Amino acid sequence: MKATIKILSIAILAIFVSSTSAFAKEKTPTVVKQELIINAPISKAWQVLGPEFADAYKWASSVKHSEARDNTSFNGSKCSERGCSIKGMGNTKEKLLIYSEADHKISYHVYEGMPKMVKYATNTWTLTDLGNGKTKVEINLIMKTGGMMGAMMKGMMKKKMTKMAKGIIQEFGYYVENGTPHPNKIKASK
Repeated sequence: MKATIKILSIAILAIFVSSTSAFAKEKTPTVVKQELIINAPISKAWQVLGPEFADAYKWASSVKHSEARDNTSFNGSKCSERGCSIKGMGNTKEKLLIYSEADHKISYHVYEGMPKMVKYATNTWTLTDLGNGKTKVEINLIMKTGGMMGAMMKGMMKKKMTKMAKGIIQEFGYYVENGTPHPNKIKASK
């Protein structure tokens, strides 16, 4: 009987070790996508997204403060990096990877401030002119987690980031359409 329990214990331990090892090596990124059609011309949306990249604190309720970290132009931008103080996460540092006024697209890498289990995170925003004063806004967040904690928390992180992306895109659209912060931002600022 003791030998059977010992063999079962070793087998369970072996399964646990191999499964956690597989989690640690997981390479599949978490992808969060959101899109929204706003009633504003693309030029107005681009002004907030591109030239005002460092000013996300003006419209995003999850961003307590944001600012340019340099004055270096990246493909026509006013800065190449921004720092953000994000509710529930702390301070992040983000570096532009793509800044294209012609394509109305920006992409940035969050290189500091994510939880340790997040090994890599990028966010890409794309604006598409739909004509008649309408613009499609798309967010594509890609995040890679690592380690056992990353594997265990991946689902929860995706849920949290999906909720955050939904809120951010709604608040962006509201700000572009109305020129004033969304009620969520006003509430968060109090």
